[in-house]
Amino acid sequence: MPQRSRTTISLSAGLAALVLGLSACSGSTPGADTGTTADGEDTLRLAFLGGISTPDPDSAYDGYELNLVNSAYEGLLDYRPGQAEPELVGRLASEWTASDDNTEFTFTLREGVTFHDGTPFTADAVKASFDRRLAVDAGPAYMVKGVESVTSSGENEVTVRLSSPNASFLDLLASPFGPKMISPAALKEHPWTGEEDNWFATNDAGTGPYSYSAFEPGVSYGLKEYADYWGEEPGYANVDFAVASNLSTVQLQLEKGEVDGLIGYTDSASYASLESKENLTGYTFPSMQTPTLFVNPKSPELSDDATRKAFMAGIDFPSLAQKALGDTGAPTTQVFPENLIPAELNQQKIQPVPGALPDLAEGKLSSGTISCGYPESSASGQALCDNLTAGLNEAGVKAESTGYASGTFFPALEKGADGPDITFFSGFPDTAHPDAWGTVFYTPDGGLDLFGAEVPGVAQLLAEAAETDDEKLYGEVAAKVSESAYWYSAAKSLGTAVFQSGIGGVEKSYNPVITGYLQLQLLTPAGS
Repeated sequence: MPQRSRTTISLSAGLAALVLGLSACSGSTPGADTGTTADGEDTLRLAFLGGISTPDPDSAYDGYELNLVNSAYEGLLDYRPGQAEPELVGRLASEWTASDDNTEFTFTLREGVTFHDGTPFTADAVKASFDRRLAVDAGPAYMVKGVESVTSSGENEVTVRLSSPNASFLDLLASPFGPKMISPAALKEHPWTGEEDNWFATNDAGTGPYSYSAFEPGVSYGLKEYADYWGEEPGYANVDFAVASNLSTVQLQLEKGEVDGLIGYTDSASYASLESKENLTGYTFPSMQTPTLFVNPKSPELSDDATRKAFMAGIDFPSLAQKALGDTGAPTTQVFPENLIPAELNQQKIQPVPGALPDLAEGKLSSGTISCGYPESSASGQALCDNLTAGLNEAGVKAESTGYASGTFFPALEKGADGPDITFFSGFPDTAHPDAWGTVFYTPDGGLDLFGAEVPGVAQLLAEAAETDDEKLYGEVAAKVSESAYWYSAAKSLGTAVFQSGIGGVEKSYNPVITGYLQLQLLTPAGS
């Protein structure tokens, strides 16, 4: 399951400064001349803020580096971009079937596809790519750990068998974090021996519309069009990413036209400022990112069921969403992220009770202070904590908003009664399948059940639902989670992007699951 290191609340410190040696097997050559100028019309100039994690397809697990990884690599399946409702579509697989018990999946592979090193894409690449992900064993390795065997029937058909039923397997393959197909020749030439000697940190061997070009890790990254790509030609021949240390720098670059776009990174105030500029256009997209209020089950103030439920009922969540997130968020009445299960199965059970907080202030919460903890790197987390604690204090409930420096937030959550009483976490599922949210956030073994809260029956329901894909079981989970008042989906976040006005294709390039990532090949120059 996902580890706590993969969140939307912090960015990596950047890549190691060492650019690895070149190889004859390379699908791209770092430092090579892309044949363009900084202001060429065939080059799209984008900004990375604060660096990214490695663009290795088997360890990339923060979010923003997906703009590199998914431009150079492709999986068997994908989600159709540019629509809120998740829809599985073929990428390197043209057709697929699943057995009734969700243990066997057969794929017909697309013909005429080549890797960037010229190697033809065939069934042999599937097992080799799955094996490499397991060998790297980073966060997204869990997506293929249930694979028992991979067998082929000729060059263009492959069957994957799982050790146990998993109804979410196709969604795992379609996830932006999902397993990517890598050239078997490159894998043989550059076997995994550890991150310190990782050729794939600065080179690629995928099948995507772009290949990696000039990389200066932590400073700049480049993509160049792959001439023999099987699909539609990308709108820009080259994409350059420059790393900036702060949002103010990027804002000035955008205003001066030195940068063409910024994907994600913005809070409500900065997004409003950027989209107000005459030369810029702001975009917001539906997403499954869901800022969630977590309650510490060992909180001296909120461990009592009746008090905790009254506390949740007293919070005006629609008002909180508007104040804290502005144009970058919206209220929600659902428990799981919207579009994961039918809305009628996904409604909050605790209804608003005006006056609940003043009653608590005079009774159960008349002494003590509610602490709302947030990581200092999270603008949305701070905004939610600040606005909530202000409302609590106004209602007579003593509350304080507490920021935690990098590396101290998660340890603080593990201190039990000595930790914060509540926190906000703006998470998103890895896939458009309810198991990717329910198991991860609502069970102690899931990785992101931040305070370790546990509701009897939830883990068992999720295990059964993972086998049967029964939406009603996920609805039962939503009801139990909501009734417990250990979690409350406070809002739905919107993906954001700001581009120079006239650049096309932005509205149809967003991913329905992951914010901060666009299908860059769909973007087109102004006037084209």
